[in-house]
Amino acid sequence: MLNKKASALLLILISVSFMPIINTQKIKATAPTPFFTIYLLCPKGQPDRTGWVTRISKELQQIGIGTTLILASWVEISPRTWSYPGPYPIPSYAEGGYDILFVGWSGRLDFNPTGLFDSPSITPNGDNFYQYENPEMDWAISNYSSSFVFDDRIYWAKQIQAILYDDLPRATIFYPADIYPHDPNLVGWDPLLWELDFQSMENWSISHQTKFHYATRYQFKHFHIYDGLMSENDAQWLHQIYTGLIERDSLNGYDYSPRLATSITTTDGYTYNIELNPNATWADGTPLNAYDVNFSYNVIFNADFGVPYYHKDWWMYVNESSVQWDPAISNYTLSITFEKRDVFQKKYLALDILPKHIWETIPYANLSTQAEIWAKTDPGKIFGAGPYRLASYNETNQIIHLIKNEYFDEWYGSEPYFDEVYFEYFNYIDALDAISSGIVDMIDHAFPFQPDQLPPAVSYTMVDKLGLQEMAFNNKHPYIGTGEFCPISGPESAKHVRKAINHAIPREAIIEDVLNDLGTPGVTGFPKTAIDFDHTLKPYEYNLTLARQHMESAGFVYEDTLTTLSIGETSIAFLTIMGSLVITATVNIIVRIKKQRKSIF
Repeated sequence: MLNKKASALLLILISVSFMPIINTQKIKATAPTPFFTIYLLCPKGQPDRTGWVTRISKELQQIGIGTTLILASWVEISPRTWSYPGPYPIPSYAEGGYDILFVGWSGRLDFNPTGLFDSPSITPNGDNFYQYENPEMDWAISNYSSSFVFDDRIYWAKQIQAILYDDLPRATIFYPADIYPHDPNLVGWDPLLWELDFQSMENWSISHQTKFHYATRYQFKHFHIYDGLMSENDAQWLHQIYTGLIERDSLNGYDYSPRLATSITTTDGYTYNIELNPNATWADGTPLNAYDVNFSYNVIFNADFGVPYYHKDWWMYVNESSVQWDPAISNYTLSITFEKRDVFQKKYLALDILPKHIWETIPYANLSTQAEIWAKTDPGKIFGAGPYRLASYNETNQIIHLIKNEYFDEWYGSEPYFDEVYFEYFNYIDALDAISSGIVDMIDHAFPFQPDQLPPAVSYTMVDKLGLQEMAFNNKHPYIGTGEFCPISGPESAKHVRKAINHAIPREAIIEDVLNDLGTPGVTGFPKTAIDFDHTLKPYEYNLTLARQHMESAGFVYEDTLTTLSIGETSIAFLTIMGSLVITATVNIIVRIKKQRKSIF
C-alpha cells in the first residue's frame, strides 16, 4: 500500500486535474488597442438602424478596429458618396469622402447589378460609389446584362454572386421581411408574388366562403392601371382587373409564363413572335386581339399620357410601329420588336392590356382623370380581361368592390373561387379589431404589426421584403479598400479586413433583438427577393476568432489573446496535460515505494 505522503500527493494531483470541469467561468477578453479607426456613416432619424450600427460598432472594436459613429442627413451623406464632386477617387471620411456607409437598397424579383458593381459605373459615371473594380466582375455583368435566355441569366447571376461573396465590396447585414396576418384557411396565394408582383387572385380561396375582404392602410388615389404602380395598394386591386400577355409564375421559378398569349418565341431577343389566345375575351364579352395590344403599347410610351415614373423608360424600347400583324391573315398572330435588347425584356411583354374599344376615344392626356371619373360614376367601364371587374368605388368609406368577370373562364379555363373581393381602408387600431373578429380576411403588410400583437386565432405569413440593408465599403480606403496601410500591404490584406468585418457582424442577434425576427441574415449584394438569388451561399458566420484570424492574415498582431475555446474544449485540453502529469507522478511514486520495499526486505 501507499504511505500517507504518497497517497496525499496522488489525491492532490487527481483533484487538480478536474478543476477546469468544476470552474466553468469563461475568461472575457477586453477590446484590444485599435490598429486603426474608421468612420461609420449612418443616416440619422432611424432608431432601428442606429441600433444595429451601434451593435456592429462594438463588435468591430473587439477585433481591433476603432470606430467613430457619424449620424448624418442624406443631404450630408450624398456629397460624400455617389454625388461626390471630385477630384476622384472618393477619399476616406477624414478627407471628405466616406469609410463605411450603412444604407438600404430596394429590389424586386428582377435585380440589375449593372451600375453598382461594374467598373465603368464607378462614380461619377454611375452608382458604383463603392469604387469597386474587378475585370472578372465586369465580364460577368456584361454577359448577365445581355442574356435574354433565362437559364443564361441564372448562370451569370450565380457567377456575379460568387465574386461578391468572396470580394465583399459591401457587407450585406440582413434582408428585411414583412408579415401578412390572414385567415388560417386561406390557400392558393403566393406570398412572394403578392408582395412583389400583385398576384392575380383567381386561385385564392377560403373554404365555404364566396367573399374576400382585404384591409389596406392607405386610401385609393389611382384608377388607371398604368398609374397603378405609383401606389402599391392601387396596384393590388387594379391587377385583379387587368392582365398581360405573360405573367410571373411560381411554378416556373418566378419567371414569366403565357397568360393572354399561348406562346411567345424569339431568336434574337429583339423581335418576339406572339400567338394570342383566340378565346381571349374582355369582361364585356368583346373579343381581345392584336388591335388591343397595339393600342396599349402606343399608350404606354406616349408623352401625352404623362408616363408615370415606373414606365419612364418605355420610350427607349417601343414606338408606334413596334407591334406588327397582318389583319388579312390573323388578328391573333403578331410580333413585338424592341429598340434594344435587355436582360429584363420580358417585363415589357407583361404590360397589362387595355380594351381599345373603351379607351380609344379618350385623349391620352385625359386617361388618368377619366379613369377616376368612371370609377366614381360609371364603374362598369373599369374592366379588363382579368378575373374581376370593378363593381363600385365608395369614395367616402374608401372601399373598392370587385365582382367576378363572367367571361374569364372562357379563355383561362376556370372561374375565380371568390365571387366578390373587397379592398377596404382601415386605420391601425380598427384593422387589428377587424382581423380578430373576422370582418376582414387579410391585412396588408403596410400595417406595422408584430407577430406577438396578433391574437392566437389569426395566422400570419412572413415574406421577404424588398431589398436589403448593408455596410457599403469605400474600396479605395487604405485599410479596407486598397490595403496599402495594412502591415502586409496590398489588396489581399484589405479583403481579409473586409472578411474580418463580416465575421464580426452579429446578424442573427440583430434580427432577433432589433427586428423582432422579421428578417433573414444577409449574404451578398443580390436581394433575397431576386429570382436569380443564389440560395446555396450561406451568411458569413458571426465568429470573432475567425475575424481576428483574418486581421492577422493582413499582418495585424494582437497583444492579448481572445479566449474562444469552449468550457468542454478547455477541460479536455487541461485534462490531457494533467492526466499525463498524474500518470507520471503515480509511476514515480510506485517506483519509489517498490524501492523502499526492497530495502526493507
